[in-house]
Amino acid sequence: MSSSLQEQQQQALAEFMKTREALMEARREIQSISVTARSRDGAVEVTVGSDGTPSGLRFPNNKFKEMTGQALAASVLEAMSASRAQVTSRAMALVQAAGASAPTTLDGGVLDRVDLDKLLDGGSLEEVLAPRPAGGDKRG
Repeated sequence: MSSSLQEQQQQALAEFMKTREALMEARREIQSISVTARSRDGAVEVTVGSDGTPSGLRFPNNKFKEMTGQALAASVLEAMSASRAQVTSRAMALVQAAGASAPTTLDGGVLDRVDLDKLLDGGSLEEVLAPRPAGGDKRG
């Protein structure tokens, strides 16, 4: 192998390791994200964590007492949806700031096959690209 090719490989490996470290830090930051959003009517606040699971529900005023069950449920779902959207937005920003591009389409490309957790935990290329089990998303 020529020294020029070896230098290119070393440079590519160094860049990969730098990006991997940045992604590992982004993953740590993503795991600590918590967002609280309020419904447009102001009746409900919902806090969700990085996995989208609600961790708090608050009624900041007494408006809920005058609402129908259906209206209150709609406010809860609206606030939860807004919180989850903010979590996703923050996570995407962290990944992009780390120097990686987040997949924007589900076209069956290589990015859809990459197991990011295994990549960041030092998995081999075979493990990182191994097919995921059916129903792969744990969040439901």
